[in-house]
Amino acid sequence: MQDRFYALLKQRLQSEIQLNPPLFPWEQSVAEYQDDVLVNDAMAVPGIDLRSLWLAQLRRLSLPVTLPDHVLVQLLNKCQNLANTQLREGAKLVQAVEALFPGESLTLNQMAGLVMVSPARSGYSNLQEKLGGDFSIDYDEAMPTQQMVLSLLAAREIFNALSINVSPSQPTARYEWATDAGALVFQTNYHVVDGNATLRIDGTLPCGSHLELRGAGRRSLAESVDAAQLSVELTDLDPTQTCVLEVQLGQDDALVFTIQPKS
Repeated sequence: MQDRFYALLKQRLQSEIQLNPPLFPWEQSVAEYQDDVLVNDAMAVPGIDLRSLWLAQLRRLSLPVTLPDHVLVQLLNKCQNLANTQLREGAKLVQAVEALFPGESLTLNQMAGLVMVSPARSGYSNLQEKLGGDFSIDYDEAMPTQQMVLSLLAAREIFNALSINVSPSQPTARYEWATDAGALVFQTNYHVVDGNATLRIDGTLPCGSHLELRGAGRRSLAESVDAAQLSVELTDLDPTQTCVLEVQLGQDDALVFTIQPKS
């Protein structure tokens, strides 16, 4: 009997709520509201995390137009996978962006040729002349060929940012990557003595971090649960040995740098 009573009471209350919906304190009558959760259409892209801490630096790339976050994250993921391959620069650029322009390989190769002969960080007037139009517009409103060029330019900037050159003549160099948690800063220390190279990385990490240096089948690890200064080092390396530096901040995806010795 009691269960039936509560069932009838619940049914009655539901009917009354449907006929006379309750009002918020500020309302005089029932109002329709749009979903107050900001939905970015890019969030629908599988595998793209727009909360990535690495985005802060990508938004600062030297480009004529700011690219959407979801494009930048896709390019970063692709560039990291390609950075340490033996592909030529043009092939890397095309493969980095081709997922954004399916079926446009021929045009992408042509555009990559233009980008490769365009001086980096020195203006894009030459590209604008060849493509026509104006780069000073929104990426989403740009022509397809302009979007291709902008994506290729961004890929080139990302490849450059992920590549670190060291040499005996310049044993130390400082690198910085902006993140939403603070700046990631590290300094390279590279020395060659009697044909054996030593590579040391001193990093200032803005939050709990994992730092890993890999090369010649060996690795050096350091980690901290809070912001800290960490160091990793590999010794007895061949002076031509390419190394990889992997940085992970918190639970974010790792960022991978390629360290290439120069003579």
